[in-house]
Amino acid sequence: MPDEMKLVRESELKGLVIDRLLEVGMPREDAAIVSDVLVFADLRGVHSHGVLRVEHYTNRVRAGGMNLHVRLAMKQLKPGMGIVDAQGGPGHPAMKYATESAVAMAREQGMAIVGVKNNSHCGALAYYVQAALDAKMASIVCVNTDSAVVPTGGRSSFLGTNPFAFGYPGRRESVLLDMATSEVAFGKIFYARERNMPIPDSWAVDADGNKCTDPHKAAALHPFGGAKGYGVNVLVEALTGLMIGGVFGPHVGKMYADLGTYRDLASFILVIDPGVFWQSDGYLDTAQQMFDELHARPAAPGSKGVLLPGEIETTNMKRAREEGITIPKSVYDFLTTPRSKE
Repeated sequence: MPDEMKLVRESELKGLVIDRLLEVGMPREDAAIVSDVLVFADLRGVHSHGVLRVEHYTNRVRAGGMNLHVRLAMKQLKPGMGIVDAQGGPGHPAMKYATESAVAMAREQGMAIVGVKNNSHCGALAYYVQAALDAKMASIVCVNTDSAVVPTGGRSSFLGTNPFAFGYPGRRESVLLDMATSEVAFGKIFYARERNMPIPDSWAVDADGNKCTDPHKAAALHPFGGAKGYGVNVLVEALTGLMIGGVFGPHVGKMYADLGTYRDLASFILVIDPGVFWQSDGYLDTAQQMFDELHARPAAPGSKGVLLPGEIETTNMKRAREEGITIPKSVYDFLTTPRSKE
């Protein structure tokens, strides 16, 4: 039966995450960034990328599969292009640093591309896109992951869930799309396992390649949209593993196996200042006009109307900040139970 749930305030949850990460020796500054990224996901209702990941991170650190002694620096390759070597460290600080570097370069150059190599899991990509939106800039962020998705026509996994996120700012609202190129992120499978809930049979296949509804039997995921999703999956792999990191699909370190080794994930960050084309901030008004006209479209039968990509998550965040964040009690119990540093 589903796990009992617990309501937690944002500030408390961030503090609990930091405490658990400090126990395994993560520097406080990095722990604070990891906490901020994970709780951001939970606030948006994307619990598959939220604080339930902390236990895995601590297990990987204890096993030696995450470098806690990293000095981040961006190497500029060309005007508006750079690369950051994450050195096997926690992915969240590396991605935050790389995104902030890209935003700074885009302010000066009009656009920037920054790659991150030798990285670990970095949480929800929406967090980094939001940083560009806060600067009133458009962005695309994507990352490759370990083999988890069955290519169209295949029976077993090859490429990863390979998520990407896109953001474009308006005067009052923004578009923020964050999605896996699989039918769902594998984190949703883990969330279903945590709560002992069945999954739709369109999400995953078992070890024999058959559709399944038991999250504990899920061995690989379907790409979203059939062959089209498979094509986008390959696109993300090309921009990340092939172009930035040199490691792809089956050769990427697995998240929940080989905990003592670095994962070698790669990320692609593109930030564009639309004001360069406008020579003003008028682009914000035109975007807002489009958003308003989308909202004004007649609702389909049974629908509450047209929403922007990311609007549901924005509403979730506002409510969670007022009422608290709901997480499985088992996750809360882990976060509130101190463990030995050994």
